[in-house]
Amino acid sequence: MSRDLFVKQVVINSTGGVRTLDFAHPVVCIYGPIDTGKTTLVDCIRYPLGLPVDWRQVPSERLTSVTVHLRIEGMDIALRRSTVADTGTVELISPYDGKVEELLDATAQPDSGRRVVGEVLLDLLGLSELFAPPTAIALLGNGARLTFAQLYALNHLSQDMVDGTEAVRGQANTAQSYKTVVELVLGLIDAEMRVLAARRDDLSQTVSQFKRRTETISEFLTGSAAELEEELTRSRSEERETLTALEELKGRMRAATTFADPLRQRVAALEGTHSRAREEEKAAQAALSLAQRAVQRAQQQPGTDPVLRCPSCSQPLAGRIVPEGACGLCLCDLDPGAWDEAVQAAEAALGAAQQRAVEASKESGETGEALAQARAELEERTRLETGPLAGQIEQLSAAHAGARTRTGMLERQLDPHRRLLELQRALRAAEEELRGVREDIRTRKNLLSGRQTTLAEIEEQFAHIIGGLSLPGEPGARIDHHSLLPKVRAGKLTKVGHGVRTAINVAYRMTFLSHALVTGATDLPSLLIIDSPRKNVGYGTEDQQLIARLYTHFLDHITGARNGTPHTRPHQVIIVDNDLPSLPAQLRRQMHTIELTRDNPLVP
Repeated sequence: MSRDLFVKQVVINSTGGVRTLDFAHPVVCIYGPIDTGKTTLVDCIRYPLGLPVDWRQVPSERLTSVTVHLRIEGMDIALRRSTVADTGTVELISPYDGKVEELLDATAQPDSGRRVVGEVLLDLLGLSELFAPPTAIALLGNGARLTFAQLYALNHLSQDMVDGTEAVRGQANTAQSYKTVVELVLGLIDAEMRVLAARRDDLSQTVSQFKRRTETISEFLTGSAAELEEELTRSRSEERETLTALEELKGRMRAATTFADPLRQRVAALEGTHSRAREEEKAAQAALSLAQRAVQRAQQQPGTDPVLRCPSCSQPLAGRIVPEGACGLCLCDLDPGAWDEAVQAAEAALGAAQQRAVEASKESGETGEALAQARAELEERTRLETGPLAGQIEQLSAAHAGARTRTGMLERQLDPHRRLLELQRALRAAEEELRGVREDIRTRKNLLSGRQTTLAEIEEQFAHIIGGLSLPGEPGARIDHHSLLPKVRAGKLTKVGHGVRTAINVAYRMTFLSHALVTGATDLPSLLIIDSPRKNVGYGTEDQQLIARLYTHFLDHITGARNGTPHTRPHQVIIVDNDLPSLPAQLRRQMHTIELTRDNPLVP
């Protein structure tokens, strides 16, 4: 049955004070000249529902908060939202004592633990599972979910929409989401059918993508995948064989190296011994040189040469003649016996140094010969045992590297073939699943075939309302079965004038409300807000007659639908216009009017 969504009261807080407006009537008409706040008033209904509003200059400067009191499926609630601070939060308040019961997010926020006001409204309307069934994650394809904003677009015909074409679905809706929402609320599809349809659309898109990718890859492939696989198998086998042989030779090399370790250790020890012998030989030669110079100095006759400089202060002593047998510095007489002893001691030291030098030279020669012999033996062992192994290892390393390079090259050549194979498998799986989903859709359509009567009934009611309006030119207005939007005989609504277009759009929304009132077989909330139909129709004589017929027929139709049902269904119609056409008194009495003037605008 139709869902009860009824506006009872709107409270506006501004810098000029507080204004409370009574909406608790089935038909409410808000009228007044331009720039008095008519559209702002219906925006004040939208705003606390968490929906976006582009405020005009005056309300944006003076409004501070808006509260709307609603009746939803028999339950009274109130929603309040600030326009100046924390505009992303909506307060769910008690309509009885005004206390805040819960803070809600106006729109979904990441990592927020609060509920979203639109989801709360769907839950109160009993439409949560219809719009987001537990079995569905991607409801409109690509993970998109239906929202309260997309449902509310069916209840509010704004100024832009009332004169629109396909835009009559509202900015919140795409063509796909609008059709889905209409089918859901009218019972033309159910949640399972919607999930199947979304899955079919996703699979169709996936299949198309897979086909394009396989075609693209196939265009650039050369050679046979089977031949490449065979060559890759051979290359991998060669790589494994060369690696095995290489590891074996390296093992043999390690064994041969280990066997030659004693020789290397011996060579190292002899190198140390020979090095020490060489150092000792150098030291002996240096000592021999010192001894030879000492002998020379001892054998030199004192006083034969002048002393040029003092060895202490370096002052010149030129011209000083040293007598024979005297000291060259102090000119004292030397002891000839001491001189002979000094010569003998120097000669004895020279003999000892010569003996040490001979012995050191001999030891150095012997260690050198032993080292040369050990090195020759190590080189011979290396030449006979490890040399051939090193050559073989070098050859096998080159062969293994070549095989590995060929394997890598073949794998790169095979990668697109393998990707193509995976894509083909995925394509076959997606096509198979798509066939299954389409079969399930056909089965589900058969089960839902009886509901097509609903669409026929809506078309009949639409034709009846259009017929009562006597539209000029008889444009042949109808409901398109594919988009579920209004069309005319010539095609889009842009083919007819503004006045006729507005009348068709209003009649189209009237049809949904009429269907809800007459049959109740709909989940559409029975609230309809129409903004400025008279303004969009025009002010000519024929335009005035058309808007009068539109109002009269609308009110008559609502009254007739309400009176023709055994149980009165809850509903509310809110009309916004610049002024009211001439209407019979009984129709005027059906409306609760809210007049706005330039002296009494909406925002005080």
